Amino acid sequence: MTRHKTRTGGTMEGIEAKLIGKDEDCLGKSTNSQTIDDVLTNIVGASGLWQFIILLLGVIGLPPYEMFTVYANTLPKYRCRMDPDLENILGRVTFDEAYRLLHGENSTKNGRLSGLVYPTECYHRLSEFHNRTTFVDDGNYTYSEAMWSSWISDTPTPCTRGYVYESRENVYPSSIIQSFDLVCERAWLEPFSTTLFMLGMLFGYYLGGWAGDRFGRRPTVIFWYVIGTLTGFLTSLSPNVITFCFGRFVLGAADSARTTVLFIFICELTTPRYRSLLCSVWTISQSFGARALTTLLAYLIPNWRWFNAAITGVGLIGCLYLFVAPESPRWHLARGDRNKAIRTLHIGYRINHYGKRAPADAFDSLFLPSLFAVDTINDKITQDKSKRVKPCQRLQTVMKSSMIWELFRSRQLLFRLALGSVIFLCHIYCYYGLMLYSNQIRGNIYIVAIINASSALPGTLVSCILYRVYSWRKRPLVGVFAVAFCTSLIAATCALTKIDTKDIVLTITVGLSLAMLESAMDMIYIYVPELFPTVLRSQGLGFCAGFARFGSTVCSFTNSLDSSWAHGVPIVFYTVSIGLAICALLALPDTTGHDLDEVMAKNEAPRVTHLGEYPI
Repeated sequence: MTRHKTRTGGTMEGIEAKLIGKDEDCLGKSTNSQTIDDVLTNIVGASGLWQFIILLLGVIGLPPYEMFTVYANTLPKYRCRMDPDLENILGRVTFDEAYRLLHGENSTKNGRLSGLVYPTECYHRLSEFHNRTTFVDDGNYTYSEAMWSSWISDTPTPCTRGYVYESRENVYPSSIIQSFDLVCERAWLEPFSTTLFMLGMLFGYYLGGWAGDRFGRRPTVIFWYVIGTLTGFLTSLSPNVITFCFGRFVLGAADSARTTVLFIFICELTTPRYRSLLCSVWTISQSFGARALTTLLAYLIPNWRWFNAAITGVGLIGCLYLFVAPESPRWHLARGDRNKAIRTLHIGYRINHYGKRAPADAFDSLFLPSLFAVDTINDKITQDKSKRVKPCQRLQTVMKSSMIWELFRSRQLLFRLALGSVIFLCHIYCYYGLMLYSNQIRGNIYIVAIINASSALPGTLVSCILYRVYSWRKRPLVGVFAVAFCTSLIAATCALTKIDTKDIVLTITVGLSLAMLESAMDMIYIYVPELFPTVLRSQGLGFCAGFARFGSTVCSFTNSLDSSWAHGVPIVFYTVSIGLAICALLALPDTTGHDLDEVMAKNEAPRVTHLGEYPI
């Protein structure tokens, strides 16, 4: 294959060699210079009390608003509200008896009858009630078939006076469906509110990452923390569904933006050796700890407005982050603010060493200032200190502006990008879909939610063990997806065939599927970046992960099929989606923890055309 060359005739291999040489020259201007990883490892401490305090405060300040849907979007029983006189009569009997009065003794509430646009609960058949006085005076609610047939009409009549609700057994007793009448012709607004939340997460994912790089980690987290907290409380006061949906969109954006920046910040406070440890603690704290706490709050607070306020209120503990967490020292160094980075490292040293102060000259060798800096605006090397951006990081500076487009110039890269996006999309679709499916399972909602939250523990453990034992990336991932496929298939079969009427098998198999998908999430974030050359790795991962958010926007509509079509239908969609992810994986090459192919990085490399005043 012919090598791609730059305008000056050099291959990517030669370019990188020159860049490395110039970076070494730059660093050579300072004797005994240390990288930030050296300082964290040898002086500050890469996994000490400082890192874990910031991590835990960050997690506490991130309420799991996605779990709100599991409880507050539960579909209650409902029937037509009749005129006041008839409602006075219906109020004397149970909800199920009142439903039979309106629909007939042999009526059913499962699905919808042929010819009806909406479920049967959206209609009534009691067109006339001639014996109203006798009914009230006698108080006798046992009637003959002749009396029933005289009251019941053959033609269903749509509800015109609203609806009467009653919560179902073993589910959350309060619902936005009841508060905003989200049934029948307005039923689409219930999953739409969840879709808006997921779209907000997509928006926040990109905006948070951009703002974190542009303005810094700390101010970005603080800004979205304030926005999220205020919106969380205001959403609890929503007077109508429009206000509620808007609030959920903003909450999704704030939640995703904070999560993105905080995760990057935590990784920047440590070294590559300890990142997997901190990421595991993050996953367990967020996926299990925060969701288990949310389940406890839901059990104690049976009103969705107060429940949402409580979730936000617990997040107020995260305000301590404002006083404890500094700016990322790596971000300061990237901006040329060496002194600020050193002040931050002094704070970290003092916390990790339980009050001891670092020697005054402990950080003197940290990236001593270069005589030159890169002027990214005019693409020149300048001695102007005010324009210093990223000393000794030439390659990143030159590649940054146009790297994303290089993903689409190579057929091989485009192929991997497309299949990587499919894997992410199918995974996120199944993961959020199965998690939000908890309120459709016929069991105690709190027990089901705890089981699903607990799946994060074995899931994280499985991913750590598999990637610790095996050097392959794809094969263990295919195995994890295969187990999730089998358990989901069993769940769908049991639900559709009505073998397990109490959904015990469904609860267990969905929990196992979530455990495998939790494990797959950790593994995907390691495997997919290795499909791309080093200089394109961040952009490739960002595109795939961002594209996956579209999967989370439709899972709520998929779950609504459980009540409109048949119990267990959504599991079929998720099983097929897992199968598609496996097919996409099988078409991709395997990796072993290193660059997938350095040959491709040479032959399909981005065309760097200039590097300041240095010829390449």
